[in-house]
Amino acid sequence: MNRLLSLTRLLLVLLLVLPGLARASVTAGTIKGTTVDEGGLPIPGVLVTIRSDNLMGVKQQETDGDGRFFFPELPPGIYELTAEKPGFAKVVRPNLQVNIGRNTILTVEMPLQEAGEEIVVEETRPVVDTESSQRGSVLTKEFLERIPAGRSYQSATQMAAGVTGGSNPNIGGASYNENTYLLDGVNITDPVTGTFSLNFNFDAIEQVEVLTNAFDPEYGYNLGGAINVVTESGGNVLEFEGNIYYTNGTWAPKLDARYASDGYQLAPTDFDSRYESIQAGVKISGPIIRDKAWFIASYQHSRSLIANVGIDLPRDFDGHYVLAKLTVQPTPEHRFTLLTQTNPSTIDNMDQSDRYVQPEAQSRQYQGGFVTSLGWDWFISPETFLETDATMQKLFLEGTQVPCTHDQDLGYNPCDPTEPENHIDLTTPGRFGINNAFDSENYPFFDFDDRWRWSIGSKFSLLQVEAMGSHDMKVGISYDSTLWNRTFGYTGQKYYYDLNELAYNPDTLKNYYWLETTGPVNFKATADNLGMFIQDVYKPIDNLTFRFGTRYDRAWVRNDVGEAIINVGLWGPRFSVIWDPWANNKSKIVGSVGRFNDSGRLAVPYYLSQSGFGQKLFLGEYFDQFGYPGYSEGIDNAYAIFPNENTNTVLDGTIAPHSDEFSVGAERELIRDLAAQLYFTGKYTRNLYAFDETNLIWDEDGYNVLGSSDGSLTPYSRLRTPNIARRDYFRTDLSVNKLWSDRWQVQANYSYTISRGTVQNTPSGFLSVPQQVEYYVNGLLYTDVRHDIAAGFAWDIPNDPWTTQLGGTLMYESGNPESRYYGNGSSVGYGSILRQTIGTYAREEPWWSLSILLQQSIPVRKGKLVAVAELQNATNNRQGDSAYISSDNRWIISGRQDPMQISLGARYEF
Repeated sequence: MNRLLSLTRLLLVLLLVLPGLARASVTAGTIKGTTVDEGGLPIPGVLVTIRSDNLMGVKQQETDGDGRFFFPELPPGIYELTAEKPGFAKVVRPNLQVNIGRNTILTVEMPLQEAGEEIVVEETRPVVDTESSQRGSVLTKEFLERIPAGRSYQSATQMAAGVTGGSNPNIGGASYNENTYLLDGVNITDPVTGTFSLNFNFDAIEQVEVLTNAFDPEYGYNLGGAINVVTESGGNVLEFEGNIYYTNGTWAPKLDARYASDGYQLAPTDFDSRYESIQAGVKISGPIIRDKAWFIASYQHSRSLIANVGIDLPRDFDGHYVLAKLTVQPTPEHRFTLLTQTNPSTIDNMDQSDRYVQPEAQSRQYQGGFVTSLGWDWFISPETFLETDATMQKLFLEGTQVPCTHDQDLGYNPCDPTEPENHIDLTTPGRFGINNAFDSENYPFFDFDDRWRWSIGSKFSLLQVEAMGSHDMKVGISYDSTLWNRTFGYTGQKYYYDLNELAYNPDTLKNYYWLETTGPVNFKATADNLGMFIQDVYKPIDNLTFRFGTRYDRAWVRNDVGEAIINVGLWGPRFSVIWDPWANNKSKIVGSVGRFNDSGRLAVPYYLSQSGFGQKLFLGEYFDQFGYPGYSEGIDNAYAIFPNENTNTVLDGTIAPHSDEFSVGAERELIRDLAAQLYFTGKYTRNLYAFDETNLIWDEDGYNVLGSSDGSLTPYSRLRTPNIARRDYFRTDLSVNKLWSDRWQVQANYSYTISRGTVQNTPSGFLSVPQQVEYYVNGLLYTDVRHDIAAGFAWDIPNDPWTTQLGGTLMYESGNPESRYYGNGSSVGYGSILRQTIGTYAREEPWWSLSILLQQSIPVRKGKLVAVAELQNATNNRQGDSAYISSDNRWIISGRQDPMQISLGARYEF
C-alpha cells in the first residue's frame, strides 16, 4: 500500500512538473562520438572540451571505457572540439556545425604524442546523421544570409524536398492548413486556420528546420510538416547590425494581355501594375554578465506597395516586427529563457481584384499580436535533464474600411471636412457594384477577431542508459488551450447591390437589391488538448539504431454554445530503423512507419456555429420594369426572408483525420562534406473533414434539384469524416547536400510526386451532390506536382581582405492538375458539375525561376559594411502559375509568376 502511494505521488509530481510540449531536441543538437588510437581501438579517459560563441562557458567530459563522449542539448551554431590525454597528441576539430534536431557524430583519431604536438584536423563537417530518420532540411544562418531567400522564413521553407505552394505551403501532400509552426520550440500555429501566425525580423533567425515526414512523437499533432524557427540568443561579444533593403519589380519588362478571337481576356496584362517594398532593421545582442546572461533585441519595419493592373490605390502593407530574448544561466545546472515577440501590421486597400472600387469602399486589415514564452532548462546530470516552458500568445485580425485621411497625397479614403483624422465609419451601409458599377459609400463589413493560445510544457530526458545496448529515453506531457472570440457584421446592418444596365455607362446605374441584416454576431469557440509522448532511441550495436515511441492526444473542440464538435483520443505510434552498414558515420539506410493525427482547429466548429445572421432581401428599382414593386415605389415588404438558423449539423461518430506513413531511403557521403540522398515516402490520409447534404433530391447527373425531403429547397449540410475523404501521396526524392566548408555550400532536391484522392483542402463539400462523387474518387489533387526542383548554392569568392559572396536559387515545378467544371442548373448554391475525374482534364504549364544574390563586404575601422544586390526571377519568366477552365472550355490564366525584381541593400555590422 505504501509503495502504491509512493508511485501515485511520483505520478502526480510528474504531471505537475512535466506539463507541456517538449523543446529539447526541437531547439538543440548533439555532438557525440568516439576517441580512437591509430589502430582504431577506443581510448578511455580522454578529456573532450567543446566551445562555441553560442554556448555559455565550455563543456567538458571524459570518454568512458569504450572511448565515447556525448554532449546533448547544444544550442545550434559552430563549435570547436578538443581532445586531450597524456601520451597522445592534442586534437582540435574546428568549425563543427550543430543543427537543431540533428546529431553531429565524430570519430576522433588521436596519434601518439610527439613533443608539444597539437593536431588541427582539416575542416570537415559530418554530413550524414546516422541516428536520425527525420526527413527535411535545416537552413543555417550562414546559408540563409548567402542565398536569395526573399528575407523571410516562409520563402526559405521552399528549399526542402516535398514542399510546394506559397507562404502557407503544402508539405508532404497535406493541405496548406495542416502544418505546425514553432518559434524556439513553442507552438505558434494559428489556432483557427492552422497557418503561420507571426512575421519577425529575418536577421534574428539562427536556423530554420523544415520537417516533412518521419519525425519523432515529440512533435505535435498534424498531418503535414513542421516548420521550426530558432532565433539567436546573443553571446559574450557585443554585436550590432543595421540594414536597409529596397525592392522594385515595376521596372521589369511587361507582358500584354492575351485575348480570344471574340475579345474574351484569356490572360492578364502587366502594364500599369506596381511592386515596391522597403525593409529597415536593427539588431543588437551581447552579454549582460559574461557566460551568465545574454540578450538580443531586434526591430524590423517592412513597407510594400503592390497594385494590380489598372488599380489606382495600391495594396499598402506596413509592418513592425519586434523581438526580444533574454537567456540567463546562473549555474551550469539551470538555464532560463524569456522571449517576447510582437508584429503589429496594417494592410490598406485590400481589394485588388478590379478597378471599380471607390477609395471609401476599400478595406483595411489590422493584424498582429504577441507571443511570450518562458523556458527553464534543468541539467540534472550530463545524461539527465528537464525542459519546461510556459507560453501565452494572442493574435488579432481587424477588418474595416480604410480609415479616412485629410492628406490626399496618396488618394486614400478622404475624410469629410467634419471628420477627425483616421475616422472609421461603422454606420453607413456599403454598396457593391455589378456590371462595372463601382463599390461605393463604405466597406460593407467589419470584423474584430481575437485568437488566444495558452500552453505549458516539459520533457524529461534520460540518456545513455545501458541495457542490452544504449538507450536515449524521453517522456513528455502537454496541455494546450485555445480561444477564438470574433465579432463581425455589416455597417448600418444593411448592404446594397447596384448595377449598370449598360456596362461602363454610369448614367444607367440602378439599385439591383439590398439586404437588411440582424445585428453583429458574437462568436466564440474553444479547444483543449492534452498530449503525452514517450520515445526511445535504442542502439543495440554502434551502427544500428531503433527509434520508436508513441504520442497520445486527447482533444476537445467546442462551438459557440459549448458543444464538443470534436471529442477524440488519438494514438500515434512511430517506429524507425537506421543502419550504418560500414560503421563509419558516412552512410545510412533508413526505414520508418508511423501514424500522424489531426486533432482539429477552431475553424471546424465555426461551420456548426449557432451564431448567425438573419436577413431580409428587398428588390431595387431595377425590377420595376419586370412588374415587381420595388425601391422606387417605396414598398417595405421583403421579397425574401432568411432566418439566422444554421442548418449545418455534425454526424455522430465523427473521428479524427489521420495519416499512415512509411518511408525508406539511403544516404551516402560521396566526397568530404557532401552527401547524396535517395528516399521514397508514402502517405495514406483518411477520414478528412467533408460535408454531405441530406435534404435535396437531385437528377441522375447532379445537374438539377428535383425536390427535397422536407418540401423546401434549403440545403442541410452535415459534417463527416468518411473513409472516402482521403489522400494517397507518393514521393521519391533525390537530394544532394553539401555543408558549408571551403567557402561553399549546396542544397539541391528533386522530387517526383503522385498525389491522388478526393480532398486536398478541408473541410470539403465534394459529397454534397451524391451523383458527382464518382468524379472525385482517385482524382489528381493539387499537390500532384510530378516534377519539383529546389536548389540553392552559396560561394564566398576568395579575395580577402574583402569578401565577395555569390548565392543563387533555382526553383522548378511542373504544372498542377486542373479540372473542368460545367454549368449547373441548380439555384441552391451548387454552381458547377464535373464530367471527368478531378485533375485529369488538363495540367498547368511548368514554371521555373532563377534568382541571384551578390554581396560585397567592405572592412571599416569598426566592423564592416556590406553592399547587397539581389535579382529575383532573373530571366523574368512570366509563366501562368494559376489558371482555371471556364464552363465554356476556355483556358484562363488568372495569375503569373512575379516579374523580375531587383533588391538593393546595405548593412553595417560589428
